[in-house]
Amino acid sequence: MKQATADRMSEESMESVEDFIQRATEFLNSHLPAGVSRTAFVWGQGEDTGVKLWEEPDSAEERRRLDESRDWRRRRFDAGFGWIDGAREFGGAGLSTAHLRAYRRLESNYQAPSDTYFKLDHVLSPVIREFGTDAVRDDLPRALYRGDVMACELFSEPEAGSDLFSARTLAVETDGGWLLRGQKVWTSDAHLADVGIIFVRTSTEPGKDSFSAFILDMHQEGVKVVPLRQMTGGAAFNEVYLDDAFVPSTHLLGAIGDGWPIVRKILSLERAGIGAGLSRSGSGLANGTRLTALVRAMGAEQDPLIRQELIRTISGFWAARQLTSRGSDRAAAKSYQTDPAPLLSKLALSINLRRASELAGKVLGAKATADTGEWGTYSWNSLVLGEPGVHIFAGTDEIIRNSVAEKVLGLPRD
Repeated sequence: MKQATADRMSEESMESVEDFIQRATEFLNSHLPAGVSRTAFVWGQGEDTGVKLWEEPDSAEERRRLDESRDWRRRRFDAGFGWIDGAREFGGAGLSTAHLRAYRRLESNYQAPSDTYFKLDHVLSPVIREFGTDAVRDDLPRALYRGDVMACELFSEPEAGSDLFSARTLAVETDGGWLLRGQKVWTSDAHLADVGIIFVRTSTEPGKDSFSAFILDMHQEGVKVVPLRQMTGGAAFNEVYLDDAFVPSTHLLGAIGDGWPIVRKILSLERAGIGAGLSRSGSGLANGTRLTALVRAMGAEQDPLIRQELIRTISGFWAARQLTSRGSDRAAAKSYQTDPAPLLSKLALSINLRRASELAGKVLGAKATADTGEWGTYSWNSLVLGEPGVHIFAGTDEIIRNSVAEKVLGLPRD
């Protein structure tokens, strides 16, 4: 009863969204230039960049972008707009999700540095707050939101992709902590990260209780990061080799043996934001603009099968946007064991990108395999070659389908 009264008093004393928007507008006007209006896409005009699914900048460009993003996050956080819905005692502004959404809409109208490199702040911070020790629970989430620390996830291994229970990386107990030995793979941003959440064995016995989760210092000796070259020609991911990398006991998440439920929570939070990512990218893929223009430019608009596939692809992206914006939990049966929205969003993205990639390949034919210099043809190669990776990250499509069957629909395990 006392807590409910305190919550009502807090809501009543909270700054109104209207006043908050006015204050945020003044801050943004004094720190950022206004956004540039997007021009309508016209086939054959502008830079022919195609539709890239993975950011693969060169090292110098990547460092420059990271520095710009870090500087902006610090200024924004110190002004009270970096962790809007976070509790005040931990460095947040103590406002509501309505305030957060209002700020995001507002900032999108300005030329702000990309937050791509710090995309895990809202994924890892609640996990650290819940499972972290006193040594990291208060300071690390604040550092993630402020941009002082950048994080990565070290889950998959060469012989343990979505089947994390096959992981072999071992944590051996030593004075004051643990020594980590093994290899991780498909790790985004490991070459830039300051810390990583890592899933390792703390026992050689079979079963879920043999795994634990730690916060790893990525800059220490014993951590070697090697870029992983992809078919696209770029290296958006890394391999990470661990040779007696030390983790202090204060950087254990939860208790020994809690690794699996912690990783499951991280993946759930991560998947929740995946489905909407492409629709906000401005690439023109999710709304059908570029695909429709491609079909017309290649003279395939009268082919009934191509038209049918184009409509199916565009409709799929539209349906995924509705799922992300409205949430499938509104239609969830009471018997559902978990919120289906994150799982379905990730699966929808995989399906839609495969349809788009296959459609582009059929329409372009050989033009997608050799660069003749013709605008809008070979550039689609980045989508066709990058799309298979979507079916792996944040859980393979097969694992996602199993999870939907077992945890959402309540079907028996296979």
